[in-house]
Formats: sequence, C-alpha cells, structure tokens
Amino acid sequence: MNVKKRVAIIGAGATGLSAALWLEDNSNHSYDVYEATSRVGGKVVTYTEHNSVVEGGADSYLERKESMTRLIERVGLSDQLVRNEVGQAYILKQGQLYPNPKRTVLGVPTDLDLFLETDLISAEGKRELLNEFNKPRLVQDGEDVSLGDFFEYRLGKEMVTSLIEPLLGGIYGGNIYELSMRATFPHFLRYEAEHGSILRALETTKPANSTVKQQGMFLTVKSGLQSVLEAAAEQLKKGVIYYNHCVKKINRLDNGTYTLLFKDGATKEYDNVLITLPPIKASQLTGSDELIKEASVMEATSCATVALTFNEGEVVHRNDGTGFVVARGGDETITACTWTDSKWPHTNAKGETLLRAYVGRPDHAAIVDQPEEEIVEAVLRDLNKVMKITGKPIRTKVTRWKEAMPQYKVGHLKRIEHFKSMLSNEFPGVFVAGAGFEGVGLPDCVNQGIEAAKQLNKK
Repeated sequence: MNVKKRVAIIGAGATGLSAALWLEDNSNHSYDVYEATSRVGGKVVTYTEHNSVVEGGADSYLERKESMTRLIERVGLSDQLVRNEVGQAYILKQGQLYPNPKRTVLGVPTDLDLFLETDLISAEGKRELLNEFNKPRLVQDGEDVSLGDFFEYRLGKEMVTSLIEPLLGGIYGGNIYELSMRATFPHFLRYEAEHGSILRALETTKPANSTVKQQGMFLTVKSGLQSVLEAAAEQLKKGVIYYNHCVKKINRLDNGTYTLLFKDGATKEYDNVLITLPPIKASQLTGSDELIKEASVMEATSCATVALTFNEGEVVHRNDGTGFVVARGGDETITACTWTDSKWPHTNAKGETLLRAYVGRPDHAAIVDQPEEEIVEAVLRDLNKVMKITGKPIRTKVTRWKEAMPQYKVGHLKRIEHFKSMLSNEFPGVFVAGAGFEGVGLPDCVNQGIEAAKQLNKK
C-alpha cells in the first residue's frame, strides 16, 4: 500500500473530475478539488430550461473513444446514452450548399470513384487531387508540419479551402496553416511514410458495399453532457469539492510539499498538485518565469455557440440533413450550423425547432465580444441565405468561450514535452493535464485526468 498522500486538484472540468474519480476508486490518498466557479463541468455546460437540452459547448463525442462511455457507465448514466441520427452534412461554399462527399475521412476520400462525382470540387481541383499518388514524401521522420501545408501539398489548394479547412477548422477553431500535424492527425503522416500516398493508404479502408443501415458515430446523453460531470462529482467523497475557490499561487516548501495560496489569502498544504488549467494559467500559478515564457506561445482562440429556438414550421430548408460547415472565402460570420433537432431529436421540446450555430474565426474573433443581440442578428442574416426562416426565435442562448480553443501549433508535442520536463525538475510532484496539452475532446481530457492520477499515485 502506498503512503497516503494529500492531493490537490485544481479545476473541476472533465480532466480534474476524472482524476479525482480514479483516485477515489483506486487509491487511499486524500484529495481536494478546487473550482474557481460555482459549478463543475468547465467548458461543458448544458441548459435544460423549457423542456429542451441545449449544449453551450461540446454536444457529443466519438463513440470509438471509449473512455467517455466508460465514465458515463461509471457514474450510472448508461441508460441515458443516445446516438446521433444519420443525415447528409453539407459544405456552404460561395452561398451554395454542397453535399459533403461520402466516404471521406476528415475530407480525404476513401472512394475516389464516388468522390469524383461531387460538384464541390472543380475539374482542375480533381486533377490536382489525383496527382497525389505521384508526389514524393513531404515530411521526414521526426519532423512536423502544419495541417494546411501538408494537405495542400498532397491534395491541392482547392481541396483544403473547400473541404478540409471547414471540417478541421471547426474542430480546433484555428488557422490550419499553423496547427501541428503531429499533435492532431499524426496517422496521416504515417500513411505518407508507409504508403507514399495518403489516398493509397485510405484505399485499404474503403468499406465493402453493405445493405446494413449506417449508424451515427457520435454519442451523448439525453440529460446533457454536464449531467455526466455532475454525476461524477456526486460519486466523490462529500465535501472534497470547493466551489468559488480561486488558487492564486503554488509555493514549494523546504520539505518538498506545496502550499496553495488562495485569492482570499487562505493557504493549505499538499503533497501533490494536479493543475487542469490552460498552459499559461498553469504556469502563472507556479510563478516560474521560465515556465510562463514557455507557455506564452501556447495560444488559444475564442468562439461562441449560438442556440436558436423557433416554433415548429418557421424554419424551412430544402435539404434533408444534419447541418453544414462554412468554407472560407465568403462573407459569412458563422463557421457552421447544426440542425440540432434533426441530428439529436431528444434536444428540442415538442412543437419547437432548435438550431445551433458557431461564430469566431482567428481572423474574426471580435464577433465573440459583441452584444448578444448583434451576434444573433449576424447569425440569422447568414442562415436566411441558405434556408427560409419565417419567424423570430422564441429563445436564444449565446455561450462565449474566451481563449478557450487551444491551438496546437507546429512543434506542439516537443513544446509540451519540454514544458513538463521543466515543471518536473522545478516542481516535482506537480502535474498538468487538460485540453491545452494532449487532446481537446472530452475523451482526451478524461484520459489525461486518469493518466495524471496514475502518475501521482506512483510518486
């Protein structure tokens, strides 16, 4: 049995709560969780008024990332699991909606014969795509490159601007010509290295023809994702989560332990500390100039989700689908829109229609700071270009996320490795984890929380 230690966890989002729950189930250590706000969940927030379920942040997760499903089962909400409805997704390009080509992986085709039928890409763009088979390798072992540079080299500029950038930009909310391949989609680098062509590599994943109905790849819970983290908090010991407790600084003592200094001047001593805040905030807690300098280049962008509820029948679109993403080059403010009541029928109340739009590009972040009515007006202006809206929203909900989308820029993995090494040398027993470090999705954060808990359990 390991010596019982006192552990402080800073942040009650998915990462911090997953770490606390693992300690609860697998160790004899005592732990406290400090949350600067009045609720758990971090960037997961669900609004459940008016018999609807509206997500202000993430609305689902990939089923294949099983750690989130295991968490849901652990906290007793497996009966709430629901899969997304399958429907056609679209790309909005120059004011026109084009069906997202079928059998693609992040926009890269696995079935070329089928892909060549799309009207989204011009004949010239398709010829450039087919040249991919003959192009030499761009990235050597150990090197990194941006998503934009890699995919433009291999597939052509038009493929990037019309298809890949709208899809990938929506995931990371950043400039894909700055984002790291190795930190985001390293398997494409492996495809290039092993097959000399990513199209040739993906041909091996081409699905056989099947009459089995396709099912959705995403899961969520009917009660909303925030309910999962609230349930996780309820599984912890009573009184271990301290709300409205803002940690101001971490000080290392001569005996190797740490004191947490809170905003109100109070202090408390611990053997180990897990910080689940963004890199720059984590480094500031240590007061280390070197760590702050290292973290200063780990930027994050801002965005906002805009939920619009209408009376049923007031939103008419000719397309039977689940939503669309927006290609660059137009004058749209929105980056994407989900026809939420089509994709997730459980979310809207009877007699109502729910849409969820997204705003905030790296070159148009100012929209996030505008008054709510101006954001809603801009979104409605864009939506009216592609569908007929005959009434005003009966409810709107704008959720702003300031500097909340981590930007894994080229060299991110080495940067994080160096940061953690510096932290371990200067503050042994202090750990960092979360979306700003090694994965932005909910399952990624759950995995990081569990792994961090395992590491401090060994110390």
